[in-house]
Amino acid sequence: MPRGTPNIRHTGRGILGRIKRLWKKLPPGFRWNLEDSFQPEDITERLLPGEEPQLQINLARYRDIWATIMFDFFWVMFFVTLAITLVLLTLGYWQQTISPLYALLPPAAFVLLFLFAVREHLVYKQWRLVKTNARLIISIPQPGSTFFAPLVDNIELKGLPSVIDTNWSRNPFWRSFQFATGARDLYLSLAGYRFVEGTARVGDALVIPDVMPDDVVRLKRLVFSVPSPPKPQKVVFASPQKVIVTEENE
Repeated sequence: MPRGTPNIRHTGRGILGRIKRLWKKLPPGFRWNLEDSFQPEDITERLLPGEEPQLQINLARYRDIWATIMFDFFWVMFFVTLAITLVLLTLGYWQQTISPLYALLPPAAFVLLFLFAVREHLVYKQWRLVKTNARLIISIPQPGSTFFAPLVDNIELKGLPSVIDTNWSRNPFWRSFQFATGARDLYLSLAGYRFVEGTARVGDALVIPDVMPDDVVRLKRLVFSVPSPPKPQKVVFASPQKVIVTEENE
């Protein structure tokens, strides 16, 4: 990877990091077959010979906040759930103040929250834009996917987008996070210029939600290259030149 290219490999921490390391040990053919349905974690494994990554853009980290908390503090939440379950069992069987069935609520809530965190992390990873020296790879979640099997669509383009636009999210919940972090929805138009009437929003554009402003600037630097000013040319004579000064006769 050339100097200055961002590192797009993510090892992960805690239980998520262990799962990723175990996943890497699977046979590449079997692993890639499954990753094509969801999203390859390491895009560098899929690049063409001589192809080098220049930029990767993911969603803002707050779109993965619950998964981050769940995976980083998995064992803490597990033992807290276990302690609450034992307390409810004790109150139900020995003191008989509540029904023992209430002890099933903490494990059920833990499992549901864990499944929600797994899906949130998968969807977070599916939103991705990768710019290499050969192509532009855009990945988005497939509409209509099920909760337990969120699939992904990948688009590979040889050229670059013609229009880059940023706008506020239409969702008031995510708009509050955008106000606090500076993130915006990124609109990419690959063809001509068409704007939505009465707004500054680009029509017929591909939308990537919640992109941080630094990532937008890095993308603009790759798309909108500024031409360098011409440099003064140095004139070198092959041999000493004789200068002749003439005077006009009045």
